[in-house]
Amino acid sequence: MRTQPLLFVIRSLAIVVIAVTEVSGQTVLSDKKKIAEAENLFDSPTGDESSCEVLPIWPHFIFSLRLQAGYLARLPLAQSQVWGQKCVALARITPIKGNGNPVYLSRVVQLRSEGNSDHEAEVTGSYWLGTGRYSVKFLMFDDRGDACRKEWQIDARLSSDVRNFKPVLAPGTVKGVLSNGGGRAAGAKPVGRLTILLHAASVLQLQTLLRPSDKAMLLDGMVALMDEMPARWVRLVVFNLEQQKEILRRDGFTFDALPEVAQALNAVQPATVDYRALQHPGSTADFIQNLIKQEVHAPEPSDTVVFLGPRSIYKVKPSSSFALPPDAKQQFFYLVCEPTGILRTSSRSASGWGAQGLTMGFPPIVHGETTPQPNPTVPPILPDDVQWTNYGPNHGPDSIEYAVDQLRGKTVQVDSVESFADAVNRIVRLSRANR
Repeated sequence: MRTQPLLFVIRSLAIVVIAVTEVSGQTVLSDKKKIAEAENLFDSPTGDESSCEVLPIWPHFIFSLRLQAGYLARLPLAQSQVWGQKCVALARITPIKGNGNPVYLSRVVQLRSEGNSDHEAEVTGSYWLGTGRYSVKFLMFDDRGDACRKEWQIDARLSSDVRNFKPVLAPGTVKGVLSNGGGRAAGAKPVGRLTILLHAASVLQLQTLLRPSDKAMLLDGMVALMDEMPARWVRLVVFNLEQQKEILRRDGFTFDALPEVAQALNAVQPATVDYRALQHPGSTADFIQNLIKQEVHAPEPSDTVVFLGPRSIYKVKPSSSFALPPDAKQQFFYLVCEPTGILRTSSRSASGWGAQGLTMGFPPIVHGETTPQPNPTVPPILPDDVQWTNYGPNHGPDSIEYAVDQLRGKTVQVDSVESFADAVNRIVRLSRANR
């Protein structure tokens, strides 16, 4: 049975949490009063338990040399009241050793009902950890007092294949994913001016919506690049090829603007593809060429330009005349992100990888092959005259790689911590050799 004091605390906390987290996604609570209210919620058994399932996402060592863990909560949409209803998700993470001070992470989600009570809403959250053991309490609630609870323990350790890497975070440390969190990676190699062209797309072929795992991978790759080759000045451009659109452009980019990038990724809606772009795939190559031309002809061009993201389904080559000006000294690179190596090396078994892959938003593994998950967002129905020879599957050179090759640049696939570190070392080495 609900009590009025509990509902008052829930609504009071929800109002403040919503004000904080609408922009930045998952946030670390720092206000002492709100921490006390959150503690009261965790320790109070009052509230109606909703029918929900919470799956822990076990720690895995990511590109940016951090152990990342999290959760996935599934809530039947019949539990939600209306489209747009907000729920607050809280996680209390306590180091078992050391100072034992808990860290509170919060985020707000909007449950979206498709009018089918068999569907489920999914709520995900991620956080960074130093090595060590932790206890986790999870609580999700709405303003009616319906609650979803789960407790588990985490043993955050490095697997044998990455033990030669020093984690950025100290043991027993908990950080929000959108924080800078610990500073420069060991052995980081400074460079001059850097441009990151972040391709906001899914790693899954023909997936028309960014999954949580896609967003996490893009943010992680960007943080890793800036950590491991810190630049004197950074330009960030977030773009989407399906829409042929720049989503975000920031000169003088710093880690303080990570929440802005997360918000931009949340706003990506590749389902709204311009049919003219699909009917004229050559325009994709034009879009890439225009991105590059802006870098080449910038008032103060960057020394190093890096495309970062999953391989594109577009295969159109740039025009034969497309090339760098004779006096240009810029170096272009394309880091093709494939996160499967991280998930495979972090699992205890093949079946464990499949379970973790599901919580990360990847298809399950069946007899060594991937099988697609049901996906309510289907690719658009295309006109009959579209030439499919210019699209997928996601293997072999794509339009970005063709453009980078034509600029005498380098394309490197990064699918693990090791390959990402090797790629950064190659970028730094070639960039310095070109000065």
